[in-house]
Amino acid sequence: MKINPYIFRGYDIRGIAGKDLNAEIVETIGKAYGTWLNKKGVKTAVVGADCRLSSDEYRQSVIKGLVSTGIDVFDIGMTLVQIVYYGQYHFNTKGFVMISASHNPAEYNGFKMGSDFSQTIGTEEIQEIKKLADEGQFIKGSGKVTKADISEAYLNKILEKIKIDRKFKILVDFNNATAANFFPALAKKIGAELVSKYTEIDGHFPNGTPDPTEKKLVERLAKETLEVKADIGFTFDADGDRLGVVDDKGTILWNDVLVAIFAASVLENNPGAEIIYNALCSKVVEETIKTHGGRPLMWRTGHTWIKEKLFKEKALFAGELSGHFFFVDKFYGHDDGFYAALRLLEYLSNKGKPFSAILQELPKYISSPEIKIGCADDKKTAVVDKMVEIMKERFRDEKISDIDGIRVDFADAMFIVRQSQNGPYLTVKFEAKTQERYEEMKQIVLKLLKSSSEIDWDEGVNLESLE
Repeated sequence: MKINPYIFRGYDIRGIAGKDLNAEIVETIGKAYGTWLNKKGVKTAVVGADCRLSSDEYRQSVIKGLVSTGIDVFDIGMTLVQIVYYGQYHFNTKGFVMISASHNPAEYNGFKMGSDFSQTIGTEEIQEIKKLADEGQFIKGSGKVTKADISEAYLNKILEKIKIDRKFKILVDFNNATAANFFPALAKKIGAELVSKYTEIDGHFPNGTPDPTEKKLVERLAKETLEVKADIGFTFDADGDRLGVVDDKGTILWNDVLVAIFAASVLENNPGAEIIYNALCSKVVEETIKTHGGRPLMWRTGHTWIKEKLFKEKALFAGELSGHFFFVDKFYGHDDGFYAALRLLEYLSNKGKPFSAILQELPKYISSPEIKIGCADDKKTAVVDKMVEIMKERFRDEKISDIDGIRVDFADAMFIVRQSQNGPYLTVKFEAKTQERYEEMKQIVLKLLKSSSEIDWDEGVNLESLE
């Protein structure tokens, strides 16, 4: 069987359903992962899936593969990835598979797999599973399947150490994705007034891809929040681990601002703690961490790598621009969009101020969104390596990081260009204190991108949108 090698990415397996993935390929991946688990001495796994059109079929296929290697499966059906993570603790197992392509468009699907409690497999383990799938030499056994619904237990668990003393009016744009089946029950438990939009589950995602970093989605969320005069607006990605937020005035928060807010909240009770953030984050994050007496550590983008660093460093919190937030104080340390929403509401409740007033206390930068630029999977590494070489020479007197592409920090500005692990594109971000300096950063990035003939301007954004 020929499997597209590019579906085995940096921290998950992801491709186009019906093209890169089908029932037979998915069953093979299940057998490879089951064999890998057996070799680690793990005999059980939790399996769940999001609402994508292919997810139910792929859930059944991966379960078929797992049980054929002797793995006992707890099948929790259509669910969120954070409920699957919780399932590891509920069923006491290190193994899990979540069928989802997270924030990718509807035609994609994929798999997040467990290596330990709250931990997903990374690049090396994924390549081990790829090798097992390619070789086809699988352990044989006869596992059993147990169907279970743990959603109520999950909701009660995440509320155990949260105290919200204020009744919030919350607007949630579910964007026809999986969270619509679960968040209303959570809102009821905290006594919130919930206004819901696009609640009908539809894997076609007719109102846009559920990606909290997409400008069109958060602009719609801002408009909806203002229309109903809500205290806050939320949206989630397809599997629920990522969060998007707007404030009571409809201000769009790029999630690095949320990283700064969460860091400040953690540091209030844990002075001197280390806080980890990814290389795409605004300078606001580092400045806020230092202001509140914390120790900032920038790391490479990707939920697996961030979590791995979080536990290795024994930090108390980590966050990413994409909307992954990892709390160790009072929580397990894995990314959970619902728990992050609760922590934000708890923080606002404790402060007794409107969300917009708290935002005014943070440092101010003019920031671009995360911009995606088309570049083929087999070209993007070489393209970014060349950009790193160019920028290191040009800005050798500035603060430079190459842990994740190339990031250059100035006293009043920054820019970053890196390759995505999720798809065939580069990601770009830039910011500055003033509009003039912002335009200067944009032109630097634009000139850098124009220097590469490998970039496909028909994919992602086009050249004119940067100009």
